[in-house]
Amino acid sequence: MKKFLGIGGGLLVVVAVAVFFLYSSLGTIITSAVEKFGSEITQTQVTLKNADISATDGKGTLRGFRMTNPANFKTDSSVEFDEISMTLDIKTITEDIIVVKDITIASPMITYEHSSNGSNIDVIKKNVDSYLGTSPSSKKSGNDKSSDSGKKLIIEKLSILNGKANVSAAILQGKSMSVDLPNIVLKDIGKSKGGATPGEVASKVIDTLQKNINGSVKHLNLDQVKEAVGAVVSGAKDMLEKGTSGTKDMLENSKDLVENNPVGDAVKGLFGN
Repeated sequence: MKKFLGIGGGLLVVVAVAVFFLYSSLGTIITSAVEKFGSEITQTQVTLKNADISATDGKGTLRGFRMTNPANFKTDSSVEFDEISMTLDIKTITEDIIVVKDITIASPMITYEHSSNGSNIDVIKKNVDSYLGTSPSSKKSGNDKSSDSGKKLIIEKLSILNGKANVSAAILQGKSMSVDLPNIVLKDIGKSKGGATPGEVASKVIDTLQKNINGSVKHLNLDQVKEAVGAVVSGAKDMLEKGTSGTKDMLENSKDLVENNPVGDAVKGLFGN
């Protein structure tokens, strides 16, 4: 009997040590998971400086999130933010479905780089769809990871607040314009289907971000910016070719086009005015 009690006591000690290690290492585990799954799902490089999670109440902070851009884009990053605050249902941390009570991302900085083939955000969304097997190309190849086994998530509330997008494009000549993004609040992600995979959560968030960013950037009307910039550059070229003759008229015409354009302020900003 004493032998069995000794074995049982030893097992309890092992279990206690394992549980202690799990809860004391939550920050490291979450940091590794964010970087691993984030990079795989978006096909970019995702880094997180650190994460601190309380083993008693599940409250925590993730710091220093950065996602690079897909290949062939000139700007360095697509998404950056300093902190995420979150609250886990700590009782579910060892379950197949982890419940996250709240995630708040404050003041994220999004870089929207526009090219002839679409934006960096559009490409990231396509990468996520490809990972999940929801894009036409991935369906043909049979690449479907939407039903991957492993941990799933239910996120009761996810908020993205006070975000900004820096808009970059070739027509902006290396400069950028900043636009405010509407606040985003998503509720009960994965709840109706018994949990969502990390890829499904990423798809939901990026899809919402994509729509909000595209809507905000649309008001800038980059085509009009391109037309106005082109007119100013063309006018300058004509001035050089024709010398001083007609210079005053050309300057006035270019000025009127820029100032009367709905995006005149943006164009003037490109030239430091």
